[in-house]
Amino acid sequence: MSEVGPMLTHMPAANTAGLVQDFNPYLQAFRAARRSEAAGKGQIYNAPERELIVWQTRPAPPTEFESSLAAALEQVFAQRIYELPDIVAALNRDGPRTRLGEPWTEQSFVATFRELGQLAFG
Repeated sequence: MSEVGPMLTHMPAANTAGLVQDFNPYLQAFRAARRSEAAGKGQIYNAPERELIVWQTRPAPPTEFESSLAAALEQVFAQRIYELPDIVAALNRDGPRTRLGEPWTEQSFVATFRELGQLAFG
């Protein structure tokens, strides 16, 4: 998603404690149910409505599971593995198991990322 307009490099004035958090407490849920192919459409915010903080566009800090999965996927992609069956095989060989401690399947991988997308974008 490309953003236009100014981005904050500090917490909004509403943050009276002046603490920089590990996530953006002002992040709103994604409103568009469908992705738009038109340029500039389908953005999360209209320019005057958003208060995005440059490095903080997540609704909460990642869990230990999310962090370990992200690190494992970085390793998988660094090996130029991009197809779902190969990603699943690489995670089962070298990465973390599912949240339930089970080996990955294509279905569990897709379901996990669907769930993570819902957490991030509502």
